[in-house]
Amino acid sequence: MDLFKIIPENFFSILASKNKHIYLKAIMQAFKIYEEGSILGIDKKIVVEVLTDFCEQNQFDEAILENSSKEKANFLLRKLEECGWIDIDVTNDYEEILNFRDYAIQIIEALQNIIPSYDIMDNVFEIDGQRKIEFRGYIYTIYSLLNSNTLEYGLLMEQVYRNTKLFIRELRKLDARLKEYIKSIVETTEIKDLIETLINYKTELVDKSYQRLKTSDNVNKYRLFIINKLENMQDDEIIMDVIARDYMIKIKDYEQAYMKANRDINEIIDIFNELDDMILEIDAKNRTYINSTIGKIKFLLAEDNNIVGKLNAILKFIKTANADNKLDEALKIIKPLYTVNSIKTINEGSLYQPRGSYNHMQAQELFIDNLDFSSLEADFFKQYESPYKESEIIKKIDNLEQNVILGSELINYDSSDEEVLTALYMLIYANDENNLHVIPLDDLIEHKKFKMKNFKIERNG
Repeated sequence: MDLFKIIPENFFSILASKNKHIYLKAIMQAFKIYEEGSILGIDKKIVVEVLTDFCEQNQFDEAILENSSKEKANFLLRKLEECGWIDIDVTNDYEEILNFRDYAIQIIEALQNIIPSYDIMDNVFEIDGQRKIEFRGYIYTIYSLLNSNTLEYGLLMEQVYRNTKLFIRELRKLDARLKEYIKSIVETTEIKDLIETLINYKTELVDKSYQRLKTSDNVNKYRLFIINKLENMQDDEIIMDVIARDYMIKIKDYEQAYMKANRDINEIIDIFNELDDMILEIDAKNRTYINSTIGKIKFLLAEDNNIVGKLNAILKFIKTANADNKLDEALKIIKPLYTVNSIKTINEGSLYQPRGSYNHMQAQELFIDNLDFSSLEADFFKQYESPYKESEIIKKIDNLEQNVILGSELINYDSSDEEVLTALYMLIYANDENNLHVIPLDDLIEHKKFKMKNFKIERNG
């Protein structure tokens, strides 16, 4: 069937207009209210009230004729109806009932999964007070299915295969998003942007996906059982016959159905055998992003104190001026910084210095039998101990003896570079494993070198 016979031609037009951000937010707000309503739809008046409040808080990028917020809300709904996102039916009691079209619901769900920053959408993707997470216990689901006593082997295999594919899809999405975060480091030149991206990475990717991969969806807990169970099923001719006959609902030929069953089981086994390499690659990308981000923040914090930092500031100034078409003006401003006196002549012999004579030194033997270094060991190793290792950071958090720790309590206007970095490592190491989690806040932390959004670290339970 032709997709464009199902979806109206102007369906996506509102997402290509100047007010596309407003339309997208309005769609998500209306859909959130719609899902809380009756299965038969929701009263249009309720949606109008919600969008009226929404219009009071958001500015249209392009002027529209409607003046009041309520008129704008009705205008948004008319546009959604014209473009085929919603239907509005009138009941016998002359009440208007709003419903989203079936294809619109599927596209909205896809948009919810695509958008990486939920804060941009004013938390409209929350379900039961919790933001949607990507990993959904796929590995445990596969284990539970294979550990059940069902004799419906065909249905069982379809579910195991489907959950395996979904798990791999989520892994690939996680890997792709990690790559995007790593790329963003090069393009980001402001400390506040690096820190805010790090907070977003921590709360939306690590805590919701990566951390789950290392805990509840940990492959190593169930992999051996899953592989052994699948191999035993494959060796059992009766079970394979049942699966093949169930597959014949879609594949009419028995031999092809039998081959399909074998192929599916082999594919699942291969996937579980290769998962270690995929997860190691994801681990490496996670370390690369965190280390690179912290490294760049260290560099930018110290840029006022070293020559490389000063050169970086000059180049940043030129880049910004060039973007504003003020390159000539910028070059004139910095010209005194790099004026070098020219040397017209140089005596070839002026740099020559004869080698001096020297005496050969005899090797001397050091006897250490009577020396005791035990008293120096603690001080010696302390010099090389990282102040940012996880055990030390968690100890700092525990020493604060607070259930809620605000970023603004850790970073103030005069905080040293070390205090800033310690706060960032507290943010990174706060996870369920350590009975901690991070929540971004809307207010700002003001430091002498940057401004950034506040955050809080809470103890679970």
